[in-house]
Parts: sequence; structure tokens; C-alpha cells
Amino acid sequence: MRDRRTTKLLIAVFLIVGLIPIVGALEATPTTIVAASDSSAADKAAAAYVCDGVNDHVEIQAALNALPSSGGVVLLSSGTYNCAGIISPKAGSTLKGEGESETNLVFTRDGRINVDRESVTLDGFHIKGTGYSSGVKWLGVVNIRASHAKIHNIAGTADASIQAVYLLIHDPTVYAPTLEDVEFVNCRAVDTGTYGFLHNAWGTTNKVIKNVRYENCQAINCGKFGAFNPWVTGFNFAELNDMDGLRVKDCYAEGTLESGFHFEFDPKVTNAVLENCTSNNNGQKPFPTRAYQQNDMSTHYFGCGYYAPNCDVTFINCVAEGNSMNGFYTTNGGKLYNCVEKDTGAGRTDFSYRVPAGYYSIPSRSVNPSTVMENCTSINTNGYGLQVDLANNVKIRNFHLIDPIGYKGKGSSLGGTNGQFDNSEVSIYASGNRVETLVWAKENVNTVFSGQIVSDAAKPFVIEGYRTQNVLVKEMEIVSKTLPAGSPGVTVVSTVPAGQATLQNVKVTSTGSPAPTPTVPTTPAPSGKPDLVVTDIAWTPANPASGDAVTLKATIKNQGDAPTPAGTRHGVLFTFDDGAAGAGVWSDAHTASIAPGSWVTVTANGGSAGATWTAVEGTHTVKAAVDDVNRIAESNDANNVRTEQIAVAKAASGSTPTPTPTTPAPSGKPDLVVTDIAWTPANPATGDAVTLKATIKNQGTAATPAGTKHGVLFTFDDGAAGPGVWSDTHATAIAPGASVTLTANGGSAGATWKAMVGTHTVKATVDDVNRIAESDETNNVMSKEIVVGSLPVPVRGDLNGDGNVDWVDVTIAAEMAQKTTPSDPAADVNGDGTVDWKDVALIADFFFGRTSSL
Repeated sequence: MRDRRTTKLLIAVFLIVGLIPIVGALEATPTTIVAASDSSAADKAAAAYVCDGVNDHVEIQAALNALPSSGGVVLLSSGTYNCAGIISPKAGSTLKGEGESETNLVFTRDGRINVDRESVTLDGFHIKGTGYSSGVKWLGVVNIRASHAKIHNIAGTADASIQAVYLLIHDPTVYAPTLEDVEFVNCRAVDTGTYGFLHNAWGTTNKVIKNVRYENCQAINCGKFGAFNPWVTGFNFAELNDMDGLRVKDCYAEGTLESGFHFEFDPKVTNAVLENCTSNNNGQKPFPTRAYQQNDMSTHYFGCGYYAPNCDVTFINCVAEGNSMNGFYTTNGGKLYNCVEKDTGAGRTDFSYRVPAGYYSIPSRSVNPSTVMENCTSINTNGYGLQVDLANNVKIRNFHLIDPIGYKGKGSSLGGTNGQFDNSEVSIYASGNRVETLVWAKENVNTVFSGQIVSDAAKPFVIEGYRTQNVLVKEMEIVSKTLPAGSPGVTVVSTVPAGQATLQNVKVTSTGSPAPTPTVPTTPAPSGKPDLVVTDIAWTPANPASGDAVTLKATIKNQGDAPTPAGTRHGVLFTFDDGAAGAGVWSDAHTASIAPGSWVTVTANGGSAGATWTAVEGTHTVKAAVDDVNRIAESNDANNVRTEQIAVAKAASGSTPTPTPTTPAPSGKPDLVVTDIAWTPANPATGDAVTLKATIKNQGTAATPAGTKHGVLFTFDDGAAGPGVWSDTHATAIAPGASVTLTANGGSAGATWKAMVGTHTVKATVDDVNRIAESDETNNVMSKEIVVGSLPVPVRGDLNGDGNVDWVDVTIAAEMAQKTTPSDPAADVNGDGTVDWKDVALIADFFFGRTSSL
């Protein structure tokens, strides 16, 4: 039997001589193979150039230079290439490796790749750059200075001696036309001392860079190992260059020294879109220790997940978590849709010179609208959840502010810092008891507020300031256990001029008082869209007792002037005291269109703990939210919620009595925490059924109650990566200091999570529906990241099943053609009933990019 070396020799002859004349593409796109000093013997035998491990860029450049003027492919075999000089591909050429884990380019002594000609492709290798001199420190390991470049499947790193791993720069001395049409796909910058991806421009002409695309790219720990300067970011899209037509999709930034995704303030940025991106734990450098001064660089600090001031940038479904200063910083043209920030400023305590804010817009007033936020959420910010100031023409719609830690007792600041918030609209749904005031409006002019606040604070909404003029609060509900029903709920401070703050249909719903008279929704002006409202909430049994299984129903009406879309779920979420009185339930079965003016009654058919609510003694606020996850485009998204009161009596006599303890009850209370999260399989691929486990510990001073479910809820990107799962079978007491490991046994879509490709945050919450009274209810959550690989998709010509057509498949086909390996019908790509050298040629053509399909 022939060995692999013989096979590669035959392939080399086949490629060079052209034994299969019917495959004309072999002549149309020449391919030259280069082998490294540590490549296999077979690879060296197949190569036209063999490197010696010293100045390997010379052989690589020679192979590129030998390509005809029409271009071609230089294939770098598996191995390490030590490059102490520049590699400069010619126009239309491709420099291709066998994958980032197989082909490694190590650059020293100012070595780098310069893409200075048009239509160059770099694909499938790893790069590393170290030890650069001062003469080239402002460049990158890979420099893209010409248009129509494709940078695919490359991973890289660099030390702090050079400015970036990937530098996209307009340099008129190299390439005078506008730099445009550049794409980065599946590229990574990891563990660097410098910027990951950086855009820049030198000179004064053609400074705008156009139509750059990023997809599934990552910048991780940029600036962790040294720092080129104090402002190293993961992705910097506009340094000294203007930017137009940027598209960034499914990209990830984590652990950078400064911002994850960054635009400088001065460049002109137009028509930029970031979609489905994630920015975690960025802003790793310390907070400044003195007040900001323009000329003192030590006081300059970003620390953002997304820093986009003064930019026409649209963010869609983007997430920021655990970033140091701001989750999203957007002003003067920024637009955010369905974005989420969590835990901004986590771990920061000294706010002498910087105060974190989940969403920050200052100043925001040069365009109309200056800033738009729709369906955005702030969760558990260690500062302001929302801070907008020096602002005019701001549109904030359906903003959810959840339990901010706040600053000086304020959970948000609208005009509070510098005293300007004008001609704006805010619909906000705020909740939490950790601040005195959730919504703080100061020095507002011509501003309208609506929404709902759920809080037991004495002053949940405050309006103040001598400059206040024509502020209207309408259709606002304050749900409180402490404020009496009928009280205003909005505090208008004496500094506000008389008559300049008006409350219209503002009510306090006291959870200890009878339900107020429901407000009849007003019909909006025609818009050509549906508009869903909840007109009634009902439950069975009508007069529940503690422990009853209660079934919820809601009547939903389309008061718009267009039907709702057929085939779309008309979801309704029912919550009880915003989760404090048990797990919510939902209805998601109705998918038929609802005509304008028509209504339907839907019944809850699911929930994280089942389709019915277990009644809890007392008076509770039931909230029904229609179109709960915004599946339907409506003319008004701010009127989807209705609340009513449900009174639950004590359990009927004759119910099972509470056992009398035979020993004295221990003093103190239990305190449950999650100490570990694990999953099986340990390294899941897309589509795998993943089983979740959590280790929970009672670190309190008393045992947990026997007979009570010790529930654990697992969520994945807070629901964005699929339905959660839970464990609810453990009901044995846990002694102080003891731990148990629980396995998920249920979920709204089954007891396992269907893995989705990418990096996700798994969150485990113990005592998820508050069945157990603890000494500390704020430490029940632990988060971990789970990395899910992509499942190879069957590809024609993929003979080893790894999801790609690569050199290994060419080799396998060649062995079949020699009859040294049994033939596989999958290798018969031309369909003539046999596997021969014609099939090898077709697979090789596809691998080298000479044909677009097999």
C-alpha cells in the first residue's frame, strides 16, 4: 500500500503537470505550494518552495511573485513560518493556510503582511508579531491599505510594540483612492498587548473608509499583556478616519483594556450598524484618580462596552455585560433597538471622578432625533441605569430599568447632571427598591413621560429644577406596597415653577388597597399598524385560596388600524408582584390574525414552573403584558400592559397542618448560593442536548426547610439563546455549610438545552421563585460562559466530515483514485460512477477557489 508521501507526490505532479485536461480551471488559477521547515515530508515533496525556518518570508514572497499578473493561490502547508520581513501579496492573489491551528506565521524584526494591492485574500492561518522597532510601531501585523480585500479565518496576537493586530488604514502614499469593500470573517485577536482591530487614516484626502464588513469576529483580552498605549480597545472603527457603511454582525469583545467596540468622537461616522454583538467585561484599567482634564491623559477614560459618541450608529439586539464605565455610550444620532446591558460598573466602588451608567448619552442634542432607544433594558447597574443630559429631541420608548444600585439614591438621571433634557419623550418601566428614586427628571423642558414604576420607595419619580417647563407625566402607574392608593406617586419639588409639571392619569396602585378603577385605553391615531392592548384579566378559581392552582386568562384587543400578522404568536406574559409572588405563566398558542377592532381571550398554557400559578396568601398585583417579546410591530408599544389585583385567602380548614417540630427551630436563617455550574457534554456542539448541573451551598446559620423544593433555574443569555431549564426535585433540608449538586429535570421546552453556536452566559439562580426565606436574597445567582462549537454541515466533497473541503479531502480523494483506499460515493463529485483523478481535480479546484461549487 502506498504511503501518504507517495500520495502527495502524485497530487503534486497532477497539479503541476495537469494530468486531467478537462479541468481547465487548473490552468486558469495557478496554485503554488510552500512548505515550512517543520512540515511533513509529504508536504515538502509536494511543495514548489520549502522554507528553512529562517527568513521564511523570502520563500513565501517568491511564491507570490511567481504568480502571473492575473493572480493565483499560494498555499502554505501545515507548519510554522518564521518571518523576519514583509510579505506583500500581489493584486488578485490569495495567501491561504490550512487553518489557524495548522499554519502559523511568526513575525519578528518588523515582519508583517502588507495588503497594498486590490482584491487580495488572506485565509486560514495564525499570526503572531513581536519586537517591532519605533519606525513601524504605528502599523499592524496585518495592514490592509487597498480595497476589495478579504480577511478570513485568521487568528492573531501581538505584543505591545506595534499598534494593532489588524490595521485597516488609508495611507495615500500607498493607495490614493478611497479605501472600501473590505471584509473580516471569522477573525480573532486574542491575548494581545495592543489593539485587536483598528481603522485609521493618514493624510488629508479620502479619509472616509467605506463599506467594511465584520462577521463572527472576536477581540479578547486586548491590552491584557502589556499595552501599546493606555487606550487599547478591541474594535476601533474610527480613529482618525471617517466611516461610512460599516456592518458588524455576531462579533464579540471581552476583557479589553478600554472599550470593546469604539468610535472616536471627532470622525464623521454615517450608516453604521452593529447587530447581535456582545461586549463583556471591558474597561479593565483602573478608574482615574483625579478629575477630567483635557491635557492630562491619565484622566481620560472610556471603559465602555460600546463607545459611539457623535455617530450615526444603529445597535440591534446587542448586549453589554459587566463593562466598567458604560454599557452603551451613544449620542447625536445613535439608535438602539432591543439592546440589553447588565451589571455595568460591577466591582467598582469609588465614584469620586466617574459614575457608571448602563446607557449614557451626554451631550445628545445636535440632530433630531438625537438619540433613540426602543425596547432596551438595563439590569442591576452599579450606578445609573440610564443617564441622559445636555439633551434635546431624545426618544426613549419602552425602556426597562430593573433594580439599579444607583448613585446618591438615584437610579436614572434625565437632565440631573448638567440640567438639560428638552423636547423629549420617555416611556419607562422601572422597578427596584435599592434606590430612593428610580426616575429623576431635573430641569426638563417640553418632555412627556409615561409607563410604570414598581417600587416601595417613598419618592420613586421626582421632578425638580427651576428651569422645568411644560413637563407632562401621563398614563403612569406607580405600584407600591407603601404608598397609599390615590396618592400622586410623582414628587414635584418646590423648585419647579407653578403649573410647569402636569400629571395626567397618574395613579398609585397600592398592593394593600382595593384595585383602582381601570383606565379605558384611548384609541391612537391611524398608523397602518396593529395596536394590541389587554382589556381584561380573569382567573379560575375566581376566589382562590392559598395553594390553589390558578389558571389565568387575558382578553386582548387590536385597537390599531391594521390586522396582526397571521402565523405569529400573540404572546401574553402574566406576572405576580413582578415575580415576588411566584413564577410567571404565559400564553403563546394564539397565532391567528386579529382584525382591527376585534379581540380574543387567551389562556395561559406554559410557564417556568408550569401553566398555572400557585396562589400565595395576600393581595397581589397581576400584570398581563401582550406581545411580551415584541414579535409584532405595533403603532404603540407602550400600552401593552394591564394590571389587576387578586386576593388570595388562607388555605381552607382541613388542609394538611404544618407539623409541629420535635426539636427547637434553629436560630438564624439559611443562605443559599451557587458555587459551581457544570454541563454534559463538556464541549457541546451546535444542536447537542446539554444537561445542566449546579452545586448549591447553604452558607447560612440555619438549615433549609425540609419538604420545600430547592429550585434552580438555568438561563442562557437571559433567554436570548433558548428556553431555560430548571431543577425542582430536591426537597431535603440542607444543613448549614453543606452542599448538594442538582441536575435540571424540567423546562418549558424540555429538561435539556439545545446548544447554539457561540459563547453564551449560563446563569444559575437558586431558590428561583423565593420559596425559602433567606438571610440574604441578593446572592442567589452565579454565571458561567459556555462555548458551543459549530456542528459540521454536510458539504459536498467533504470526505472526512469536518464541515470543510480542504487539503485533507484532496488527499483522501487521491488515495481513492489510486485504489489504496476504498472508494466512497461521496467522492464521485462528477457523478460518472467511479472515483478517479477527475474527481480529485474538481475537489482541488473547489479547495483553491477556482470553482464556486461542486
